Formats: sequence, C-alpha cells, structure tokens
Amino acid sequence: MESHRKKILYIVTKSNMGGAQRYVFELATSLDPATYEVVVAFGGNGPLKSMLETRGIRTQIIKNFERDIGFQKEIGALVELWKIIRKENPDIVHLNSSKAGGSGALIARLLGVPRIIFTAHGWPFFEKRGMVWRFNTWFFSFATALLAHKVILVSKHDLKHAHMYGLSKKLTVIQTGVPTIPFISRESARAKLFTPSLIEAHASDVWLISTGEHTGNKNLMMLLCAIHHIEVTRPGSKLFLTLMSDGEERSDLQTYVNEHNLCDRVAFTGFVDDARMYLKAFDVFVLPSKKEGLPYGLLEAGEAGLASIGSNVGGIPEVIENTYTGLLINPSETESLASAITTLVDSDDIRTSYGKELKQKIDTGFRLEDMITKTHRLY
Repeated sequence: MESHRKKILYIVTKSNMGGAQRYVFELATSLDPATYEVVVAFGGNGPLKSMLETRGIRTQIIKNFERDIGFQKEIGALVELWKIIRKENPDIVHLNSSKAGGSGALIARLLGVPRIIFTAHGWPFFEKRGMVWRFNTWFFSFATALLAHKVILVSKHDLKHAHMYGLSKKLTVIQTGVPTIPFISRESARAKLFTPSLIEAHASDVWLISTGEHTGNKNLMMLLCAIHHIEVTRPGSKLFLTLMSDGEERSDLQTYVNEHNLCDRVAFTGFVDDARMYLKAFDVFVLPSKKEGLPYGLLEAGEAGLASIGSNVGGIPEVIENTYTGLLINPSETESLASAITTLVDSDDIRTSYGKELKQKIDTGFRLEDMITKTHRLY
C-alpha cells in the first residue's frame, strides 16, 4: 500500500519576490515530492506564481489578500482562506507574514489543521509608529503565536525582544540561509544592466547597490539624502548608486533624484528577475532599513563578497560585525550613512577586507541547507 504523503499548504500575503516569498519558494521547492504534496497560496499574480509553477508546484490565489487594511477585504480574505484550507485539508499550514499569520492561524485552528507553523519575518511592532499602534500590533502577533503550534523567528534579536510571556516553548530561531549563487561576472552583469555609455561614464567610480523594495521601511529616501550630502560636502566623489527594485515610493525617489541633480549619480533598474545574480557588478551593498528580520539581500551581498553597510536594527547586527564584516549605521541619521559610504568609497583595502570577512561568515553560518534541515524537523 502506498504510504500517505503529508500535504503542506504555504500561505504568504503577496506574490512579489520579497524576502518572505523567497523563503517560501526555497522551502516549497526543497521538499521531497514522494513525502510531501505542496500547495502555495498568496495574493496577487506576481513572479512567485510562475516560479513555483515552473517547478511543478500547485498554487492558489487569494484575491483579497492585500496589505492595505479594509473591512470588506479582510472579510473576503477570511472567506477565501476558509475555502482553500477546507478544500485542501492540509496536514501542515505554514504561514508567512503578519497578515497571513493572524487570519491563517485562526482559520486553520477552527478547521482542525494538525500542525500550524508561523514564520515571523521580523516582528511588525518594531516599526517606529505610535504606542497604541505598536501595542495593538504586538497583541495580534501574540494571538497569532498563541494559535500556532510553532513560531519560527529568523533572528536572535526577534526572540530576545518578542516579550511573549508563556510562549517561550513555541518560539524557535532558524536564521535565514542562502544557497551557492551562480553569479554573473562583473563585466557581463554590467553589460546586461546598463548601456555601454553609462558603464564608461562610471568606469572609475565605486559602484553602490541597494536591492530593497521601494517602501518606507527600506529607508531609501535617506540613502538618497546621504548621496546628496556627500555631493554637497565632497563634490566630485567617485561613487555611483543603483536602486534595483520597485515599489510604492519609486516615483518619490525619482523626483528627489531629479530635483537634487543626482541623475549622474543614481540609476534605477526597476524590478530585475533574480537580481542576486547581478551583484558582482557592484562594489558596496547598502541596506539602510528602519526595520528588518534577517534580510536575504544582505546575505546574498555577502555571498558575492561585497563590502556592506546596514542599519543597526533587527537581525542585521547578527550578520554585520561593525568595522569587521561591514559597517553599521543609525537608520535615522543621514550623516551616519554618508560617513559609512565615504569610508568605503575612499578605501579599496577596507572594501576588500570587509567583503572577504563577510563572505566567510555567510559561507559558514548562513547556509540554505541548514535552514531547510531545521525547518523540516518542525514538520
């Protein structure tokens, strides 16, 4: 008689390729099809859908799963989740992101799903908002953790500052990991991303890259302010910044660049499929986020051997040891970021040293295989 395959249903809010979606993709495609039947549900019709279906994984679209909160959308999402979970009848539901976590955990409990796992990709109550908002967000995060059987935290920081009393046995840290990446060579990557004239114009510059989605939490406006500050205080600095992604703040960022005459210093690529493959085109990775869990972008930059700058928030200090594997900055101080950029632009030796040490740290401590093995044990 054929042994029973466990069915696992992954749920994530959106189908763009942010950190939570990358995480779901890596886990979903790592499972042995002889042991697990995998289904992934999400909002929208983004690249995650086609990537999963190319690998033979069935998907479900949750039409009302949007980040913007609205009463009708919330009720609609709950109804859709109820129908999907009841129809699929999974042995395991693995929830990702706060919105998917809260509603998904409630529905899964009501329908008697045997195993509910929630991965918090950075607690939302760490956002710099009002006290009432942060308390309410903490309460709903606590309720999600209470409903789940296990909660995965991607950083030690999130475990230390969760303050979820009585739930310590449910919480476990499994740090994000990355695979060996088939990077494109420096010359080929630049040729694929930029025109020959732009490459020639910046041939003697230090190339900076930020791959963060263009949203408020990624703090890219402050990065542009830092570039402008350097231009004003150190005219002629040899630097060139690329913002490789897209998002709701794209128009505002472009407007700032135009109004502050930074068009010769800053380029936008928009969304780039599998952007990590192009990282060797650059010299310095910059992540000025206001809030993070443990970001894939930083780990991928480390795997590429790039000198890196990151905010002193969330799990970033678990990757960047200040002045050893990179530089940590205060995400609310433009001059802190400008100083860090200047330090790396001015010194080839420091960039090389930081990039080498960060790559070694990623290679020994943040491997995808370890993340997958530890997560599978929870199933």
